[in-house]
Amino acid sequence: MNYTIRPDGDLLRAHIWGRDTDNPPSHICKAILEEGRKHGLKRILVELNQERPLSAASQYILVEKLPELGLTHEHRIALVHHTPGLHEANDMIDLVARNRSINVRTFRDVRSATEWLHSPDPWPPAETLE
Repeated sequence: MNYTIRPDGDLLRAHIWGRDTDNPPSHICKAILEEGRKHGLKRILVELNQERPLSAASQYILVEKLPELGLTHEHRIALVHHTPGLHEANDMIDLVARNRSINVRTFRDVRSATEWLHSPDPWPPAETLE
């Protein structure tokens, strides 16, 4: 699995590609959160190019582990899936995050993700959650 992380104005941007297992990429999440802490950035945009989604169980494990990795209530993480069909396949991320009051959401495009990262309400109504 490959990734890049870089500050971009008031956001931290990460790109992740090449995952070939169903193991939750906790080590990458930890690296992203550490880089955010280093730059004082709590709004994080993660763009994903993967061939297949994580299983529902792996999505659950990943979201549950985020607070242990350094995620706080002040953070917001927007995940953009560039591979067609993978946005819908990652519904468990939104469900678990919302149930745990963790500010992580999946999006179809960068524009929507960026708008959410800059919005005052971290959980405005979303078509996937209604």
